[in-house]
Amino acid sequence: IDVLARAALWEVGLNYVHGTGHGVGAFLNVHEGPCGINGYCNSVSGRTPLLEGMCLSNEPGYYQDGDFGIRIESLVMVVQAETRHKFGGKPFLTFDTITMVPIQKKLIYWDIMTEEEIAWLNEYHQMVLDHVEPLLADEEPDVSWLRTACAPVTKPPNGGYSAAPPTAMYQ
Repeated sequence: IDVLARAALWEVGLNYVHGTGHGVGAFLNVHEGPCGINGYCNSVSGRTPLLEGMCLSNEPGYYQDGDFGIRIESLVMVVQAETRHKFGGKPFLTFDTITMVPIQKKLIYWDIMTEEEIAWLNEYHQMVLDHVEPLLADEEPDVSWLRTACAPVTKPPNGGYSAAPPTAMYQ
């Protein structure tokens, strides 16, 4: 899983030095084992299989020393995947996102977003809206803010970024 999270950065010769995820558990202890997602096979979290019911963070990111950093962190629950087959009689596992917070769209550098990534962002925001809006009980301005933050997006025709893009990453 760690390899998949890092693949886009590796394609351009970049990486991040932290784990992709860590266990979260009793009393909201941060970095609680035994599970985690990282490429460090000598660590307990790098060797512990993920099991249904485990809660962990999902937090790939990138930091350019002295310039900028970005990390979108959310919590996920390991659940059984609904698949057509169960190879070897064993179910596949997947993640259910349990963090329900809109992603700040004005920080997106649209020139590098694929249609698949934009579709994922729109699906995520629809899920957030579906889960959170009923809890707000029509309280304004909260409902309006949430609807705006979760509104579907399309790639602007001229691409762009709301601020100057991080220079070192896209040269």
